[in-house]
Amino acid sequence: MTIGLTMYQSDRNMVSPQKDASLYHALAGSESGVLTRGDQFKFSVNGLTLTIGTGQAIVQGRLVEVSSPQTITLPSNSSGSICIVVDLSKTNDVSGQSGQTNYAVNVNQVAISAVAGGLTQDDLNNGGSLYEFSLGSYTSTATSASVVQKTRNILFHDTGWIDLALPNGTIKNNSNSYARYRVRDRVVYIRFYNLNCKNSANGNQVVVLPDEIRPNVLGTYVFAGHNFNLNTGVADSCAFQAQDVAVGNVIYGTWNPNTIGDLTGATGSTSYPLGGNA
Repeated sequence: MTIGLTMYQSDRNMVSPQKDASLYHALAGSESGVLTRGDQFKFSVNGLTLTIGTGQAIVQGRLVEVSSPQTITLPSNSSGSICIVVDLSKTNDVSGQSGQTNYAVNVNQVAISAVAGGLTQDDLNNGGSLYEFSLGSYTSTATSASVVQKTRNILFHDTGWIDLALPNGTIKNNSNSYARYRVRDRVVYIRFYNLNCKNSANGNQVVVLPDEIRPNVLGTYVFAGHNFNLNTGVADSCAFQAQDVAVGNVIYGTWNPNTIGDLTGATGSTSYPLGGNA
């Protein structure tokens, strides 16, 4: 036996939950996210009572499942996140005899909770003990609450094409216009076609990127693209940029100042690695 060297997937060896989770976390691209199972933790709220639907998530390599709807009471006059909380400092309860049919484990190391303030997200596979994985957010009064679920909390192997939100004032010119994104194998693809941005802020705001897919370094990002200005009929080279703002990222356009400034037929595409620079 070589001291300090082992292979966990070997005959007669025992794999601990932490080592097993470390493997799955790496295979999931070191990401935590929701799987397309059950109701994907769908929220419904009545007063201060929140019901979370069925679903599965991988949290730091650990498979967490809600097999029947769960309810929690949201704190009054508060705001924060609705989280799957993995707390390895807690002890699970065991009954019966290991290896026998009466053996059972009551898992106390996972819960669904409302978390006010910032989230704690330790590296559970490197000595950490607490990871709060957000499923969405809540805001409450003394008697009621509103909730917002993260709609793209799903692990990004292939999302398929999803419609992008448009900034205030930006519209589609006709039924053939579109704005979409897709995440495939952790690469973000963005396409938009024939959008009229004239009535948006500064006449050039094109689309809004969800928080889940925006580049992770604050600043301005230039995307390759082009614009065709329908007012002049002039094909005009254009750089599309993404700028960090209060809600998500807005992709906006710059253009040749010798032509009309308003983007009336914004068309473009780009791709970048998830979590990386554009």
